[in-house]
Amino acid sequence: MKIIAIDYWKLPCRAIKESWDSDESVWPDAPPSFLVRVTGEDGVTGVGEVTSQVWYLGETAEQIAGCLALYAQALVGQDATNIARAHQIMERTYAGGMPGGRGARSAVDMALYDLVGKAKGLSVHALLGGAYRTRLDLLTNLYHKTPESMAQACKDFVARGFKGLKIKVGDTLLHHGFSMQRMEQELEFLQAALEVTPRDVYIDADANQGWRNAKWTVAKLARFEEYDNLSIEQPLAYADLAGARHVREHARTPVILDESIWSVEAMSNAIAAQACDRIVLKINRVGGFFPAQQIIALCTAAGIGVSVDTNPFTLVGDTACAHIAAIIKDHYPVDCEGHVSFLTLGRDDVFQGGVAFDQGQAIVPGAPGLGVEVDWDVVEGIAER
Repeated sequence: MKIIAIDYWKLPCRAIKESWDSDESVWPDAPPSFLVRVTGEDGVTGVGEVTSQVWYLGETAEQIAGCLALYAQALVGQDATNIARAHQIMERTYAGGMPGGRGARSAVDMALYDLVGKAKGLSVHALLGGAYRTRLDLLTNLYHKTPESMAQACKDFVARGFKGLKIKVGDTLLHHGFSMQRMEQELEFLQAALEVTPRDVYIDADANQGWRNAKWTVAKLARFEEYDNLSIEQPLAYADLAGARHVREHARTPVILDESIWSVEAMSNAIAAQACDRIVLKINRVGGFFPAQQIIALCTAAGIGVSVDTNPFTLVGDTACAHIAAIIKDHYPVDCEGHVSFLTLGRDDVFQGGVAFDQGQAIVPGAPGLGVEVDWDVVEGIAER
């Protein structure tokens, strides 16, 4: 089945997450977001999505659009079912020799899997080898800026059945730089969360590279050693695998790498450095389902856990997160509710189907492809030019 067209639209997404509209936040209130449609010669279409954050992923809307234009030109006429070849062509076209273009690449990859799944009558998780489960425990991100509001949010999500809470503990440090006073302020949020959260709920303290220093990280974690449901996520810079190993060797708390994992090769380096106990897998950052599956295989062989996170996405990308999470043998709570808690398009008539939620769990669609239907006329009407 030949690819006859690749089209894309910039969506008017707006952030609704608490504190994202703060002047002291590094997070965008209008992250660049694109829908991609791949059309096969038989008229079947597949949908993909890329959403970026300029500080976090280093990809602007203009860059994403430029990459999509290059990939569209290179892939028209190619076999849609040969996804390995499509990746080879995209890497040859742009940023195969160094990091770059992975967000756009992931959207095309996602759309190809959706297209091929529809053509073959298979869900994406079936194309990827099959699901270990189709009901997934949920995780949410919490950015609250007082200990009281953080504790209340934790209790609310636990009451809704969520089994994972990501407590943001780096924003103040990222904005102002490291100081003991600011570090203590971040740790107050974490302490408040731990005190009200049951031990069967994961607490991932996400510093987003803000803690900077390995020894300070070890020292500060020592006060939380009694909490065996706590992990520390990306306290140090993304390239500091030696520092991450130091924290892992000297702190009782498990270490999660997030920003460090941007490719299959980066995952291999993290394993060789013995730098983590778990990773956060973002399909847009690594380039789509195809490389994500390779990363999962490496982690499974090395005994490293894999958590799947939204970017955040709309319903399309969040449904993709649910599909890739379904194929992971060891289950950690999944963050695939970005279209509910992070982003809004201001209307509910763009998508139908997709991942659903029930009592703190995500239900993975079994329909062919991703299981999301798009009203392209609505997309055309709301797209930003």
